[in-house]
Amino acid sequence: MTLTRSLKWTTGVFLALVVLIVMLVDWNGLREPIARRISSATGRSVAVNGDLSVHLSWRPRIVANNVVFGNAAWSPDPAMVEIKRLEFTIDPFKLLIGRVEFPEVALFEPQVLLEVSQDDVPNWVFDEQDKNKSVDFPTIGVLTIDHGSVTYRDRNNHTELALDIKTLEDGKDDPERRLEVAGRGRFKGLPTTLHARGGGLLSLRSADNPYPITANAMLGNTKASIEGRLLDPLHFKGEELNFKLEGSDLALLFPIIGVPLPPTPAYKLVGYLDHDGNVWTFRRFKGTVGQSDLAGSFTVDRGQRPQMISADLVSRQLLMKDLGGFIGAERGTQPSRTSPPSDKVLPAEPFSLEKLNAANADVHFHGEKILTESMLLNKMNARLTVNDGVLKLAPIEFGIAGGNLVSRIEMDGRHLPIAIRVDTTAKGLHLDQLFPTFRLADSNTGTMGGRARLAGNGNSVAQMLASANGEAALIMDGGSVGELVLRLSNLDMANSLLVMLGGDHLVPIRCMVGNFKAINGVFSVRDLVLDTPKVNITGSGNVDFTDESLNVRLVPQSKGFSLASLRGPIVIAGTFKSPTVRPEMGGVIARGALAVALGAVTSGVGVLIPLLDFGNDKDSDCALLINQAKADARVKSSDIAPRAGKR
Repeated sequence: MTLTRSLKWTTGVFLALVVLIVMLVDWNGLREPIARRISSATGRSVAVNGDLSVHLSWRPRIVANNVVFGNAAWSPDPAMVEIKRLEFTIDPFKLLIGRVEFPEVALFEPQVLLEVSQDDVPNWVFDEQDKNKSVDFPTIGVLTIDHGSVTYRDRNNHTELALDIKTLEDGKDDPERRLEVAGRGRFKGLPTTLHARGGGLLSLRSADNPYPITANAMLGNTKASIEGRLLDPLHFKGEELNFKLEGSDLALLFPIIGVPLPPTPAYKLVGYLDHDGNVWTFRRFKGTVGQSDLAGSFTVDRGQRPQMISADLVSRQLLMKDLGGFIGAERGTQPSRTSPPSDKVLPAEPFSLEKLNAANADVHFHGEKILTESMLLNKMNARLTVNDGVLKLAPIEFGIAGGNLVSRIEMDGRHLPIAIRVDTTAKGLHLDQLFPTFRLADSNTGTMGGRARLAGNGNSVAQMLASANGEAALIMDGGSVGELVLRLSNLDMANSLLVMLGGDHLVPIRCMVGNFKAINGVFSVRDLVLDTPKVNITGSGNVDFTDESLNVRLVPQSKGFSLASLRGPIVIAGTFKSPTVRPEMGGVIARGALAVALGAVTSGVGVLIPLLDFGNDKDSDCALLINQAKADARVKSSDIAPRAGKR
């Protein structure tokens, strides 16, 4: 017998003996040893409650029925995984060199329970395994799932989702659409539905082949969809996804993703979602928030404690009311917990300390055109930072009335109530543009500047202003105003009639000064003067933010002669919501009554005597008033610089 024939004969005998052994072996007797081995490695109970069989081939097929994998000891549910039938093939040649490879794995009616304990321990973490460390799975060639289900439960976060998972038959020739997931339940208390399709489940393990995915989800009133590829998804190392986000209020995202956002109107945003390590970026997005457009990039770094938010946002046209949620003026779709009383207008909604401490932030915003109900703001630039509970808007700048309004605001959430400091500077405001619906004159009306420096405490805008202490001043040095306005302010009937008949004329303004001192929310007038060659108007009183009341008295004094002037002080009273402007009628009625009486006695000749105004009022000391206001509120001369020419 030659060596070749001897080798063939020996091989044949060996294979025959192997076949005979396989046929005679009771594989069910190996169920318990196999279960003990797996249980020892995982710390969980394992049982094969049905038949275990082996079908010989170059790649032997093993079939196990009714496989049960035990749950964590703290769970009331005894099983984490139940599989009606498990079929898999094994590569014996790879096994000889120490590598475990399963060319095919099929799961029939698997039921998987994934849950998190009250101590935030997942049940898929075995023994002392690090829950942040990825699991090394054996190599699997093809995985199919027939009518699988997964339940995810996290009672601490009010979450329970039921997912149906299956391998698509029509996806065999399309590796990018092999798996379908459909689910419903509650995620963080919100009613949730989910539908997704992706590549084969095994593609998730490969960093070399990005995993294709398309998904749509509805969480409460928030709708999200993604389409793209996951990069090395098993280790969460990145995404390349088209991302759409739509909802009724951005603030509703806080319980979902843990990122603090202000209440907003309905929004719709489209962009690209990237993920690299702990950093998530929503880049090159664009869309609408309310009636405003919004674009830019938004990044969250969850690797920092607290998480860090960075954003660069741009709006070509922004409605100011869409920003109301930043100060508590609007609540989006969420009902206000603290609405202002019916007779008040200042926002009373508390600032969210939870959100203030949930993240640090560095946000830049640029708005090209800002629309309000009464005027047009031609630009807005703002930088918002949050650092360990301290929020700063430094600066927040508006282009307004031909000038600028620049503010620096700091809110310290480390204290209760929140400590707030505000420093606002008005630079080069044009009087005619500041009151566009009030006809002052058709030409140069001068520029104003001023500053407000306030400090207060409170958990809302209303509380902060009601406790404010500080100074505020507004100054105009030069310019002009319409003569008719001045005559009417003095109830100068004769000269007002002449102006109306002959046409309005510009009257130079020597100075206009408003200087206020704020103590515990009451802004008292230090100086309030509008001085012109025709009329000198002075004011007194206060504006009370504790009850939103107005109590200002304007006294005009003529510097020229008038045949008929009632010379009545003007009273600004009422509330912020319902202000009233009226003449102080005591002196007016007295002079009117005296005129009527004298007219009756003198047959009409003496009717004008009480109404005569010889205009002996002196000029105000404008230099002193302006310097005092500058010193009190630290106003710079450049802030009130007159404009370089007519419009």
